[in-house]
Amino acid sequence: MNKTALYAMAMLLVPWLSCTNNPVQNLANPPVVGTGEHARMILPPVKDTVLASGRKNIYLAGLRTKSGFFTERYIFPPGYKGMPHVHNSDLYITIISGTAHIVQEKKFDTTAPSLAYGPGSFLVIKADQPHFEWFTQECTMQVSGIGPNETFYLPEDQAKK
Repeated sequence: MNKTALYAMAMLLVPWLSCTNNPVQNLANPPVVGTGEHARMILPPVKDTVLASGRKNIYLAGLRTKSGFFTERYIFPPGYKGMPHVHNSDLYITIISGTAHIVQEKKFDTTAPSLAYGPGSFLVIKADQPHFEWFTQECTMQVSGIGPNETFYLPEDQAKK
């Protein structure tokens, strides 16, 4: 049989199967397993932390301090300030709620031109890129990357770690 004939048969067979009383697979309504049981959340075996600054860290997948992929969620209180720093690998940031002011410079200055990143904003902080952040309202931020990922705080006169 040639290729065209096989395609034609497939095109006829698919609608026919969907019209029969015994469909091969119903993707729109998958079978329910058990009696209302839900899938369990898979989280790393570490406890969430609350820092003295009021920032809460929630560990979703992997750990920043270990090799491999990680995802963490941070909840920053209003007034929180992250002093200028760099990371040794790229970070992928999504703002979930609130607003974050993030500036990619080495000197902390809340009067510097900045963007206010709101819910749904996505940005990438490249490795060794000096940056700082501050928050005027509570902000939930999700951060992913490849670990180990370290933070190096900068003196005001230094741009690299």
